Order: sequence, then C-alpha cells, then structure tokens
Amino acid sequence: MLDEARAVFLMDRAGASVPVLGDVPSSEVRARLADTLQDRPAARKDAGGMVLSVPVGSGRWALWMLPTVPELTQLAPMLSRAQALSTGLARVATGEAAGIGAVTLRLGERVQGPVKSGAALASLLGEVLVEDGFARGLAVFTLTGGKVRRLWTSDGTVQAARDVLRNWIGAHVAGLEAPLELTPGSEDIDGTLLLERLGSGGLVLVPPDGPGGYGVVLVGPSEAGRALAVDLPALLAIARPMRRARGNAARRPIWRGLAAAVAVTAMVWLLWPAPARITLSGTALPAEGRVAALASDANLVEMRVRVGDAVTEGEVVARFASQQLAAELAQEELNIGVEDLNAQAAMSDSDYGAYQLALSRRALAEARRDQAAAKIDALTVTAPASGRVIAALPPNMIGANVATGRDVITVQTGDGFVMSLTPSRVDARRLTAGMVGEARFRGLAARFPVELVTPPALVADGQNGAERLEVIAQVTGGDRARLLAGLTGYARIEGERAPRVLGIGYYLVEYLRTVSWTYLGLSW
Repeated sequence: MLDEARAVFLMDRAGASVPVLGDVPSSEVRARLADTLQDRPAARKDAGGMVLSVPVGSGRWALWMLPTVPELTQLAPMLSRAQALSTGLARVATGEAAGIGAVTLRLGERVQGPVKSGAALASLLGEVLVEDGFARGLAVFTLTGGKVRRLWTSDGTVQAARDVLRNWIGAHVAGLEAPLELTPGSEDIDGTLLLERLGSGGLVLVPPDGPGGYGVVLVGPSEAGRALAVDLPALLAIARPMRRARGNAARRPIWRGLAAAVAVTAMVWLLWPAPARITLSGTALPAEGRVAALASDANLVEMRVRVGDAVTEGEVVARFASQQLAAELAQEELNIGVEDLNAQAAMSDSDYGAYQLALSRRALAEARRDQAAAKIDALTVTAPASGRVIAALPPNMIGANVATGRDVITVQTGDGFVMSLTPSRVDARRLTAGMVGEARFRGLAARFPVELVTPPALVADGQNGAERLEVIAQVTGGDRARLLAGLTGYARIEGERAPRVLGIGYYLVEYLRTVSWTYLGLSW
C-alpha cells in the first residue's frame, strides 16, 4: 500500500515540514499528527486512512499518509518497509546529501499522484538529473534471480544501447554491494564498448538495496552525481515502491504449487474414463398415432376440431364437397334411366340380345354410381381412433381445394413420444440401439430420459426427397404430458466409456485422419 500514499513529507516537532511526494497537509493536520512522532516507527488511523511515522534523525520524522487502513497482518511488514525507504531521507534531513534533497524536491514538483510505470519514473528522474547537471542520462533496472528483469531508460541515447547495457549489468551486478564506476581506461572490454555506444566518459552502477528494489546506472555522472548516486535507489523506491514485486516473490512458491496441483488435476480429469457424449438434434413425434387422410380431391366445407381437442372414434371432424363427384353421381343416375328405357324398347321389339346389353350397361352404371356415392360419403371425415388431435387442417382453409392423400387430422392414441434424431455421418457409427441419454426441448426446462430403439438408417424426406440419417429414440420418462408433436430440441446420448481426452479430441482426430488419407495416402 505504500505506493498508494497520498503524501510523504518530513516534519519536526515544531510542525516545520519538507515535502517529498504529494502536498504537505495543513498546519491543523500536522498539529494533530504531532503525537505520532515517537522514538520508534508508529502508526495511527486518521481521516479514514492511516499515518505511518518513521524517525529519520536530526529531530525529524518521515510521515506516510495512506488513503486506507491496511489489514492487521500487513502492518508490521509495512512499517519495516517504510523504515527502510525512509533511511535515505535521513541524509536529506541532516544535510549530508543536499544534492539528493534538491533532486527529491524537484522530482516531487513533477510527480502528480502515484507514478504508474517504471518508464515514467526513469524519464522524470532522468530529466531532473540532466537539467541539474548531475548526469547525462539514467537507466533504472530491477533484478530477478540475479538477472535483469526490467530495464527503463531516460532518453533515446541510452535506449539505443539498451541491449548492450542489459548484458553489462547482468555480468557485473551479481554479488555487487557498493557502487561500481566504469571509466574509459578500464580493462573491461565490454564496458569500454558500452561507453563508446553511449558516447559517455563514464558511468556508475548502483545495485538494488535489497530483493525487489531498484538499481540505477548514471551515464556521464558529474562529481555531485557520483556523490548522490548511492541514494537514488531509495528515492526511486519512495516514488514507486516495489511492494508488488516483493509480494509476488514471496508468493511465487504458493502459485507454483497451485499451478502444479491444477495441472495434475486437469491431467487426471482428461485421462479418467467417462462415457462419450454425442449431441443430436431432433423432433418430438407421437409414439402411437392414427391419421385420417382425404380420399379424393375436394374443397373443405367445415373443420370441426383443432389441435389439442379430444375426439372419439367415428366422430365427424371435417366435411368436404366435390363438384366433380356430384356431377359423376348425377351422370350415372341419368345413365341408369337411359339403360332402363333401352331395355324396355328391346323387350318390346323382342330383341333379346339388345335387352341383355342394356341390362349390362345398366349394371355398370350402377357400379359407377355406387362408387361415386362412396367417394362422396368419404368426404365426411371421421376420427380414426379416440385420443388427442395433434395435427389438423387449419380452419382458415375453408373453401380451399385439398389434394388426395392430404392428412386431415392426426390423432395421438397414447401418451408416449419418440424423437426423430439426425446424427452426423461422423457420429453415426458410434450409435447403436439400446444407448441411453437425456433430451431437452425448446421452451421446456425439464429434461427427459431417452433410449435409442433403432440404429442409424438412411431415410428420404417425403416432401423434397432429400436423404438423411435418422435414429429413433423412445422418450422413457419425464412429464410427457407437456410434450407436443413437432417440438424441436437436442438429445445427449452416452456412448462407450473412454478417457475424456479421446472424447474431446474425437472430431479433430477424425478430421486429421481424413485429411492425411486424402492428401497423403496415410491410413491410421
């Protein structure tokens, strides 16, 4: 939380203050904080946040004003960290490092709120150092495991030699406890080449003050710059503390353990045998149904039932009329009358042959009349069985011509349902009769257990003639009273048990197998 501090300043018991970062609070606030100035680090809640007080010598204290109150377990480490960071401020307070004090004040003027990135911090501090004549450039770095993890530069000149500088720092920073100065007369060949790339007469390498701290490289330092170089890591840590880096380093073993546990769990889950799940789309159909179809072309006169109505066997459900059949019936009635007259005339003429012929034609006319009458009677459609109507011609078709063979109504005689499922050609070979699973239908939240009753078969669509694979599944349970014929949904069928990784990668394996055989002639 130190990087979230609203302000950092030096104060003595008289209330005199020196700003470090942010704005110095008012005299009333400073007077209220006077009781926190003790001989050892102290903390106190104030205005919804917390104030940390660290003695820095010469009768002064460094005060850190935090916006929130940290957890109790974080307070002790935070005080220790604040004490370590405030050590560099003691040099400013006692006047032993006037240069770093001026740099601190100049940097505080430029920093507006917490510094968001190391690159911004290096740029701001580098500008101050160059403007005040302490150095010609600056590089800021952090270490992880003895290697340079992050490297930020203050300007384009230092950035151009970034890679060479990173390698040189990595080769010299290990085990370094004091600043290392590099001059053109050095026997370090890599260092000499680095100075040539930078166009500088020397540089100073200051290692981090501890794990997770900042290290600096001053390029072309002046005498005053060499003197203040040792204090720059503490100043950087105050401006942008490395709390996250420390926390991450401490928690890294925990995260590694968690990652390993997750990886092992995932591996066991993938290798553990489980039923393969095959998802198919389908439509609900009645398991038991009877259909009443129209026997002849006719016009709808009356439709007495609708979908959902209950009907009894023999109940009139629709009436049709056909002018053609009516005309045929009248014509045959006329033909019968004509043949009666022909038979009487032949009898009067004692022409037995003509009489027999007239009787034969009359019998044919009667047969055609009876056939036409039967067709007319069939235009009154009755329910083929008792049950519930699940499909019927709509009432708005009154007067419309209906073709021969058109379904007038479909009656469901039981409460059973099946699903007509359409498998893909890749999944078809994995499906066999007897497999079980569950189905869900659009508009219904309930799940219905299903069982395959037929193997995949190639069927033709009755309307367009297109061929498709079909599997019939029996709905074996659930609230089947809520099902309606024609509902669409999905069924998930459980296949053979195999490691999950094989089920997940099944389609990819099939694709690769097809491609390798098609283009490379490989079979596996």
